[in-house]
Amino acid sequence: MALEIIVYFIGGLLAGIATGLVGLSAATIIAPLFATVLGMDVYLAIGVALASDILASATSAVTYIKNKNILFNKRSVIFGIMVLIFAALGSYFSKDTNPYNLASALNIFVVLLGIRFIVYPVKDHGQDKVMKQGKLVMLQAVMWGAIIGMISGYFGSGGGLSMLAVLTMLLGYKLKHGVGTSVFIMTFTALIAASVHFVIGGVEILPLAVTCVAAFIGANISSIFANKVSNKALNLTIGIFLLLFGITMVVIWYTTTSHAITFM
Repeated sequence: MALEIIVYFIGGLLAGIATGLVGLSAATIIAPLFATVLGMDVYLAIGVALASDILASATSAVTYIKNKNILFNKRSVIFGIMVLIFAALGSYFSKDTNPYNLASALNIFVVLLGIRFIVYPVKDHGQDKVMKQGKLVMLQAVMWGAIIGMISGYFGSGGGLSMLAVLTMLLGYKLKHGVGTSVFIMTFTALIAASVHFVIGGVEILPLAVTCVAAFIGANISSIFANKVSNKALNLTIGIFLLLFGITMVVIWYTTTSHAITFM
């Protein structure tokens, strides 16, 4: 029992740090950790991870709001609405399926995104691009919002990393604005997906409580750090974190005997 509590706390702490730093879904860390190390039922592990996402994302969002690093305009509002709608649909359709076949590809995506932040960091002047794209950006917001929402609900993830990629790469957001806006939206996508998972799969109080408290602590620490450092340092930190984590998850995926886990 003591070992389990330690794993719950470590998983929650790392997940909270990842959420506050880069908007990474807690499910990316907690679900594979609990399923492989503790043998927890995968659907239950995802539910615990999503519940941690709610608290970690909310506390991170508050910090980003205080530092004026959450940006909403017409495009991002539509993007967020599409994510929420399709997250609900994805959660519903996942109830009778095993949504883990793309885990390997998703982890490779994390590695590539980490390399991207190191080699081609997000610049502060990117916001100008948002205002010049017109209807094309609106179409991208609708399309990617639907795709990310469906994947988030179906795979049991808040989708923060995917939202960060879209906000910074396609919609032209500054890095801190992208992270802040993505964790704000992720608070609600995680709430929707977690509710569905708990209704279908049930809940265990001890791992839920310990993990949520640890995630809250980690998210507070990392979100404060992310809002204080320069964009150059944040790009490098995010890139190294994603690169190392992605490589670790790919190795775990290909060396474990059971692939019934999700990483994103």
